[in-house]
Amino acid sequence: MAEASISPSRALTARVDGPFLAVLRPEADSPMIGDPGGSAFQRGREMMTTGFFRAARHGLLAAMLGLAGCQSVDLGLPGSSTPAVDPIPAILPAAKGEVIGSGPVRVAMLLPGTAPGNGAKIATDFRNAAAMAMEDFGAGKVELVIKDTQGLPGPTADVASEAVQEGASVVLGPLFSGNVTAASGILQPSGRLMIAFSSDRNAARPGVYLQSFMPEAIIDRTLAYATSQGVRDVVAILPNGAFGILAEAQARKSLEAAGGRLVAAVRYDYNDTAVDEAVRQAGEHLAEAQAIFIPDGGTTPGAIIAAFTRNGVEISGKRLLGSGQWTTADLANPALNGAWFADIDQSRVGGFVTRYQAKYGAEPSANAALAYDAVALVTGLAGQGDAAGITREMVESPSGFNGYTGIFRFRPDGTNERGFAVYEVQDAKAVIVSAAPTSFAPGL
Repeated sequence: MAEASISPSRALTARVDGPFLAVLRPEADSPMIGDPGGSAFQRGREMMTTGFFRAARHGLLAAMLGLAGCQSVDLGLPGSSTPAVDPIPAILPAAKGEVIGSGPVRVAMLLPGTAPGNGAKIATDFRNAAAMAMEDFGAGKVELVIKDTQGLPGPTADVASEAVQEGASVVLGPLFSGNVTAASGILQPSGRLMIAFSSDRNAARPGVYLQSFMPEAIIDRTLAYATSQGVRDVVAILPNGAFGILAEAQARKSLEAAGGRLVAAVRYDYNDTAVDEAVRQAGEHLAEAQAIFIPDGGTTPGAIIAAFTRNGVEISGKRLLGSGQWTTADLANPALNGAWFADIDQSRVGGFVTRYQAKYGAEPSANAALAYDAVALVTGLAGQGDAAGITREMVESPSGFNGYTGIFRFRPDGTNERGFAVYEVQDAKAVIVSAAPTSFAPGL
């Protein structure tokens, strides 16, 4: 078998920007949007049926908002929120862009439709997922207007301004942190809320919410579980760059909070020479450690394991710890057996994937259902008020919402909180050893 290696293209896996991971669903004991299923990341897993899709036509959106209804929550009634600085016109002007659906509430979605590289593909997938949510829940409630940001801050600011002038109540997107900042500079002064898809917490602010998968939260869940199992002393092997900096800071914070410690953190570039040097440095500290933290995904875990062997560094008896990016890794490597990593509950994702493939004849990007979530959410909130009635109080419901990715809620600072499962690699498969929570209530 050829030895694994790291190529420069692997840097794509280590992004801090963008949605980061993936998706949504419903079940009898925990109402939500979407439908049940397997995985956008592990295609070989069993796909569940799409019975929810039938149920969705019979009021399940109300169930998605059910978590918010489990306790007394201010739903933005008159006097509960500061009105928009720029009022929404009683008669909406004609909108520029692709218009999907019709309804009294206009929602703009900013996507990199003509961006170079992979941006246009992601935009298409997000647009299609949004259209699916509109078919399920948007009838007579929302008019969705898709606008092209070109993936650039300047055009993003232009279409954000256009959305305000056209009377959009809420703006969904854009995807990338620089574009989120550009759009928020237009939307915040106008009093418009934005639910964007970047995972860079620096782009969040009051009224600018991130509908994404925060890498800090996934790392924290992994390490919190490890320390709960008595694994407290950890060596981290991290990529150079923003993701490595973030991962080290969060690992140190999470371990110290749980009474553990980060014994050492070593860095690598995406080439075998750099990885060899990193594992030799890590080897100097392994006597003090119980576990090795490798948050990067794709070919990286296998390449690092191969480098340990190549350099004669013994790691037997050390627990391997990963992150949600391991959904892209080759788990068939026997050396990964017993590793732990946090991720969304993958059993929930397959329904969306199945429906998307049946409708569009292609496999969606792993993050596409974030757009489905966002559109389903705003259509539900739009049904509770008039065109100007979607407020911060509604979006920031402390009991949160539930969907393909499980439970999630938005914090006042614009970041989000989600429920993640913890997986163990067993015979080349990822098996849940700690279930994702089903509620934000303590102990659940």
